[in-house]
Amino acid sequence: MSLRGLINARIVLSVVLILIIGGLMAIWQARQSVQKEINSSFNLALQMIDLSFKYPANRAITEQHWMRQLSAIQKTRHIHISLVNDDGSESEWLAGKRVSDEEDMPPAWFKMAVTSDAPSASYDIQLLDGRTKTILIRADPIDEIAEAWGESVAFFWSIVLMMMVIFVAINIVFQSMLKSVHAILAGLRRVESGEYSKKLPHFKISEFDAIATEVNNLTEALNIARQNNQALARHTMHIQENERQTMSRELHDEMGQSLTAVKAMAVASKQPKAKINEIADSIIGICNHLSVVVRSMMRTLHPLSLSDLGLAATLTDLVTEWQRRYPALEIDLTYDEAVNWLDDEVGIHVYRIVQECLTNVVRHAQASKATVTVRRHIIKGKEQVVIRVEDDGIGGSTEGEGFGVLGMRERVESMGGQFAFESIPGQGVRVRAWMPFIERENDEQ
Repeated sequence: MSLRGLINARIVLSVVLILIIGGLMAIWQARQSVQKEINSSFNLALQMIDLSFKYPANRAITEQHWMRQLSAIQKTRHIHISLVNDDGSESEWLAGKRVSDEEDMPPAWFKMAVTSDAPSASYDIQLLDGRTKTILIRADPIDEIAEAWGESVAFFWSIVLMMMVIFVAINIVFQSMLKSVHAILAGLRRVESGEYSKKLPHFKISEFDAIATEVNNLTEALNIARQNNQALARHTMHIQENERQTMSRELHDEMGQSLTAVKAMAVASKQPKAKINEIADSIIGICNHLSVVVRSMMRTLHPLSLSDLGLAATLTDLVTEWQRRYPALEIDLTYDEAVNWLDDEVGIHVYRIVQECLTNVVRHAQASKATVTVRRHIIKGKEQVVIRVEDDGIGGSTEGEGFGVLGMRERVESMGGQFAFESIPGQGVRVRAWMPFIERENDEQ
């Protein structure tokens, strides 16, 4: 069921309950009012009869007198007067104003609901001719019931009108709310389809305006993330092409030239007067140089020692290589032996993060010392591998992270970890990352 249908159903249910409760209260009040009015009129009629026909016992009443008195009494509301004839039959004396129009008569169920036992009384009148007339006085609540019915109907329709006004007012407000909901849903569909340029407008209702603001913030964050991902993807492809170009150049310059030199020396060694020892030494030197080149290329592509010797030895080899290439930079490496049991997927991420950090230190930090720490820690009850790289360089701003930092962040977050980059001018850079500590499978150990 839609929200509109649910609210309308609850409004209708509330109206029905209000009408039922209001109707029961109206019937109860009408019953009390009718009973009170009937008793009051009946007691008044009895008092009038007592005052009109109370004479000494030896005095009789003329016919004109009692007829005049009864005519006065019959004007009392809710009273029915009848005379008892000599043969015992009753003849109706003209009662007060009564409801005679069938259209004005209340329904039978209402009369039964509000009517209680009507009081009655008889009164004997002695005439001058010695006869005795008996009059019967009965309470007649029909006109009071008709009035109560009219008031109840008016009360019923007033409640219905009031509920209709409330219903219309709620639906008008709800229609305005639905417009805001539809606008927000349309905005979310645009976000789902990848359209981040159009923002949600401000709404008059504060709650919807707060939702729209959050959706706009989410859209902006997604737009920035998409732009960063696109830029990172372009940078990654650019790096791949550069690496391929560099590898092609090294293969051509180093491998090609060295192989050509080895071939030339091999041909020269066939000459009758060739200096075999010198040629052999040259070939050995070229082979050693090629070995260094190949190891460097293999380290760039993938550190084979990671699977063979473990992460600790691979990090040590990486730090040794950086110190060999940059003797002025002091690198302090600290690690737990437990990192050797890291799964290769996590281990290569740790290696690349440390490698990228040292690259940034060399390129940008102008530092004299860098500290690398890789340890296993228990964080919130879970084993984590924690990476911490610090330098004493010039530092800088953390705004507008470069592609290297974005790449490290993507690596860490892809493993369900967290990444922090702090750079303070004059105080160096500090990189912290922690990822789940996933051990190798038994068959890989």
